[in-house]
Amino acid sequence: MATERSEESSGRATGEKRKQAVVVIHGMGEQVPMDTLRGFVDATWVTDENLIPRTRSDSNTGQQRVQNPVWSKPDRRNRSFELRRITTEEARNGVRTDFYEFYWAHLMHGTTWEHFKAWFADLLWRSPKRVPNNVYGAWIALWIGTAVVAIIFLSSTLPLGDLRQCLAGECDNAACDASDLCWSWIGPVIGAVVSVAAGAFINVYLLKYFGDVARYVKATPLNVARRQEIREKGVELLETLMGVRDVDPSKRKKGDPWNTEYERIIVVSHSLGTVVAYDILKESFARINRYLDRGGQTRKKQPYRHKLEQLLQHAIDTSGTLDLDKFRKLQNLAWQELKSDGSPWLVSDFITLGSPLTHAEFLLAHDEEDLRAQQEERILPTCPPALEWDSRTKRQHFSYQLGSNSSSGEYFRYPHHAAHFAFTRWTNIYSKSKNILWGDIISGPVADHFDLSTPVARLQGILDIPVLPQRDQEGKPKGNVPFFTHTKYWDMSVRTGPGDNWAVPYHIHKLREAINLLDD
Repeated sequence: MATERSEESSGRATGEKRKQAVVVIHGMGEQVPMDTLRGFVDATWVTDENLIPRTRSDSNTGQQRVQNPVWSKPDRRNRSFELRRITTEEARNGVRTDFYEFYWAHLMHGTTWEHFKAWFADLLWRSPKRVPNNVYGAWIALWIGTAVVAIIFLSSTLPLGDLRQCLAGECDNAACDASDLCWSWIGPVIGAVVSVAAGAFINVYLLKYFGDVARYVKATPLNVARRQEIREKGVELLETLMGVRDVDPSKRKKGDPWNTEYERIIVVSHSLGTVVAYDILKESFARINRYLDRGGQTRKKQPYRHKLEQLLQHAIDTSGTLDLDKFRKLQNLAWQELKSDGSPWLVSDFITLGSPLTHAEFLLAHDEEDLRAQQEERILPTCPPALEWDSRTKRQHFSYQLGSNSSSGEYFRYPHHAAHFAFTRWTNIYSKSKNILWGDIISGPVADHFDLSTPVARLQGILDIPVLPQRDQEGKPKGNVPFFTHTKYWDMSVRTGPGDNWAVPYHIHKLREAINLLDD
């Protein structure tokens, strides 16, 4: 919480203005630089009347405030002349916000049918048992569509008139009636039209959009270089904002601030960008999880980290369920404690919009069993993070000791390399699909796919929020389900019916609430 924030911030110590950064990661397709960011900033800052008192004059005109102005500035941290940093004035909590876009579409160039077909074939030919229930209907529709295209194509290439004559016992009859003449040209024409349409669909839609998915999620030799470059650039931006890029931690003195002007970073991602962001966070934390001021602190206590581990252990031992509100509060307190111990990890929140991670069992793994195996091996981080047994404390932890024989889990410990969701809150906003094309079939809940799974309990630490429309506790919609909502999570113009009568649309309200720019 803002009132419990420690005083270690280098900006505050030197009298500098407090700042936070929001990193927006776009989704699949041929995105235009800054388009996603501008729309996002309009929805979360420019039009939000709660951020700045209306009595404060407009910072551009000096007149009555109508909206919150922003300024677009060149910034070397983006490492691209196509990108800008969008900055704001101070909000009512005294904090300024810098918005960045991590743009990666240009790194996913040259997608061909060769890249796409292996992934597409895997989708088609997988066992029905490996198809998640929420996309089973779409999988059947995909099969039907593929079969129809194949039948039309084959019918256009086969001599149907001759076949019909042979079936009628007239193979030697060379005469053609009007019906035969029609079939001789109608079939090829239909086949040509369907082929052109299918080719356009493959080139314009499948390759440019789902081609990105196929290349990023499938680690084949053709795709590895693209995956690596995207992750490297994302880690580079995050490390630059945290102030650890090109810094030798061995030469850093205990208590020295990291080279950053920010006290908090919020990572927001959409569509395939949520998978990219998940990987960037995973790789970034694994590189800095031991960047703590340990010297002389082996007897230093970490009460919030300890309480968080106790909460998880208690849930496993007793109820088998996790108090999500309490867990998220302790996450934030443990994050502040981690920073006070010298960690440069500034990512307080991870927000996913329209995330395909709801289909993680066939995007990131072979099936559900393989997904769980990778999570247990800490290849794929979970929220809460995976725990391991400590023979000295006789308890399970997401942290470990070095050079200490303490039997108490309260004293100084390092988080393991996949433990960042002990400190970073994950909020997932999705739109439940209806009849494939209404709602967002790409998205869905992720808490039950990235939970902490043990033999006796499954602890869910991700806050899933259904929107477009709002839903009641039983999951029933409180309004109409709009057509294809995948690109509408920050669209201010979308309403879902008379019940969506908030000052702003319900999905915008929940997005602002998740980002929580005022940190209250």
